[in-house]
Amino acid sequence: MSSPHWNPHHPHQGGQPPYAGGWSHGGPQIPAPVPPVPGAPGGPWSGPPTAGFGVRLLARLIDYVLAFVTAAAFFFVMAVVTVLLTGNTETTDAEGELWAYLFVFGWGVLLFFYDWLYLVTWGRTLGKMMVGVKVVSASGGGGLSQGQAVGRSAFFCLPQSLPCVGHLFSTAESMAILGDTRGRALHDRVAGTLVVRTRP
Repeated sequence: MSSPHWNPHHPHQGGQPPYAGGWSHGGPQIPAPVPPVPGAPGGPWSGPPTAGFGVRLLARLIDYVLAFVTAAAFFFVMAVVTVLLTGNTETTDAEGELWAYLFVFGWGVLLFFYDWLYLVTWGRTLGKMMVGVKVVSASGGGGLSQGQAVGRSAFFCLPQSLPCVGHLFSTAESMAILGDTRGRALHDRVAGTLVVRTRP
């Protein structure tokens, strides 16, 4: 059966039926392609310009320094409190091992809480504030949900609790920024986020 709008003998329509939104050789109707919605996953981004690899790396380095200073201050305060409470300035081997394990394997946990609390509250860490970038939802450019903040921070930070191996993993998945048109690292894709610039 022919399409009611197609005449094979019409001089301007020729002998072939339309394909998009019409009949194809008597077969079923093929719908015309739907254009992507701006801001939707996989669609064009219509918000602020996304942040490049260099500025994001600088923000991370600043955050690392701040987190390290925070960790060092925490250990110092805890050491002073322990001395004041016990009256003993000497540290046993067991206590020394405990502090060493916390310092080495607690780094990823510290980064996770640092990253998560800042992202869910302000959408950016102190390092990101300093360089002028912000993390937004890729679906519309709004603030992050609790799930997005937790997922993004966990995927990037927690692997770093494993020395060397975890840091290599975080470095490798962050390099995905260089091969993505929207500048997304793997943790951005998992959480559905984008990092955009807040100033030129």
